[in-house]
Parts: sequence; structure tokens; C-alpha cells
Amino acid sequence: MDILFPGRFSILTKIHEGIIRHILDKYAAEGKLYIGLRIIVDENFTNYDNPFTFYERKEMFRSVFGEEIANGKISVVPLKYGLNIRKDMNEICGKIIHVYTREKIWAYGCKFLGVPTICENREGFSATNIKEKIYEILRKQDKLPEYVEGIDVRLLNFMNNEQIINRLKNFAAHPDKNRDKFGLKKWLRILAEGK
Repeated sequence: MDILFPGRFSILTKIHEGIIRHILDKYAAEGKLYIGLRIIVDENFTNYDNPFTFYERKEMFRSVFGEEIANGKISVVPLKYGLNIRKDMNEICGKIIHVYTREKIWAYGCKFLGVPTICENREGFSATNIKEKIYEILRKQDKLPEYVEGIDVRLLNFMNNEQIINRLKNFAAHPDKNRDKFGLKKWLRILAEGK
């Protein structure tokens, strides 16, 4: 079956890679896996929610899953999240498909919106710890080492770019990073303002 796996994927980790390979093997063996990279405002939106643009994250996926993308097993797409998931899914996938999630809030939201969901336990899953390790390194120095546990060396090479390193350092120091993980403040503001 076709599956949509949504997420911020602010830094693609080996944990994400393992989950994606699990989804491909267990659920999308005969279908296609859509990786929905969350955007809030537009494809180049970067602030405390995500240090990378949609296109930079797409390039990360191409580095790790180039063969699967080339043969059509994986498609990396922008996804706005929120109450318009059915509309976005129809536009992106051409139909309503199952959403794979490890987040209970996503499972409840999809159920409420009438989107079929596969929800698996997320115990032991923490890409955030790996990201925090990177931010901690960059608080102390201006370059990432050649090896960071949990990060593919190809992605470390991609990130060791002066412009990206500066952005990651600013992100690491930003007091609001990761505070509005699902964009709930934006949704509530939209509802309150009636836009």
C-alpha cells in the first residue's frame, strides 16, 4: 500500500533511516512511501522550528535514499500539516492514503479528520537527542567532527558548509527552538483571526 510518513526531519538521522526502511519493508513493499517534509509558511521557511529549508532536507534524503527515490519507491514532498491534511494528501498523492506515525497526537488528529493511520509505539525513538548533540558541539566550535553517532557521514559533509554551520549555530542558541513542534500556535491564531 502507499504510505505517507510526515515529519519535520530537521536533521535526517540514522534513527529516521531505520524507521523509513522499516516502513518500506513492512507496509509499503508493494506501494510507494511519501516522505512529507513539514513546512509552515513556505518551502524556504526556517526559524526555531527548523534550521533547514524544504529543498535542503530533500537533498539530505537524496543523499541517503537516492536509489529508492530514483526507482520511485520514495517521493519526498512538502506537507503543510494541520487541518488541511486531506486536501494536501489528495494534491500530493492523488488520493487519501495511510499515514504512518509514532506520535499519538498525529494519530488522534488523523482519526478526527478521517485519515487512515498506522501508529506504532515510539518508545526509544529520539532523533532530538542526536540534534541536541550537534547543537552542543556547535556551541563549542565552528565545525562538526568527521563522525557524530547517529548521523550519516554524507549528511555531516553536507552540513559542514559555512552558511549551514552558521545557521545551525544560530538555531542552537535560539531560545524558542522546538517550542511549537506541531504549529499549534499558528493554527490557533488562524482560527482566532478567522483567516
